[in-house]
Amino acid sequence: MNKKLLIASAAVALFAAGSAQAAVIQLTGVSGLWTTTNPSGPAVSGGGTNEIRWGTPANQQNQQSGYRFDGSAPPAVNVNENIDFNLGTFTHFNYPITGTSLSNASLTVETTLLIDGISETVSSIFEFEHWETPNGSNPCANGQANGSGVNVNGCADRVTFALNVGASDSFLIDGVNYFVDISGFFFDGALASEFWTKEYYDNSATLKGIITSRPVSVPEPSTLVLLGLGLAGLAARRRSGSA
Repeated sequence: MNKKLLIASAAVALFAAGSAQAAVIQLTGVSGLWTTTNPSGPAVSGGGTNEIRWGTPANQQNQQSGYRFDGSAPPAVNVNENIDFNLGTFTHFNYPITGTSLSNASLTVETTLLIDGISETVSSIFEFEHWETPNGSNPCANGQANGSGVNVNGCADRVTFALNVGASDSFLIDGVNYFVDISGFFFDGALASEFWTKEYYDNSATLKGIITSRPVSVPEPSTLVLLGLGLAGLAARRRSGSA
């Protein structure tokens, strides 16, 4: 192989080696804060924190119903591109209550990532609708019989959740675009928009995200060969000029 082709091949190999180097990505912080805005709704405690509670306990359990969000970081967690990763867990605490129930709430989730030493934050807002069903109905609100299945302790209550702001974001770091998508809540292994919770039980869904990347501009192989040949020509001219 002549010197020009050797230099061209070296240029292609150098570019490929630089492009193949994967970024180090860490999930360093996830926080969730609840807000409620319905002035005619019940008294809700915990607004502005990661857990809210409402309702007057209906029996000796002395427990209010509630929502909680627990972020999965800190401590920092390593994240791989193109693979779902857990951002945190939403939990519904369901107990029999009296009085006015929560009807809706908003959850703001702040996700902080460290990509090759650069910190970036994605903000996402989820809207929750709560249906506190009458415990003594038969059939229950979900169309099933009272006293069995999810309605074994009285009629189950429904939680509906939807992402409405900040579904995705992107960041340009060292010539690479990183795309962060907040996938949504997963329940029983599948992306979900609602679930039903038994009375006297807790029910949970996992918030997940995924990261992908794409270089801003990737030269075609023919361009790389021309670049290598250009370098070879430059080296030849330098040798000729110094002779």
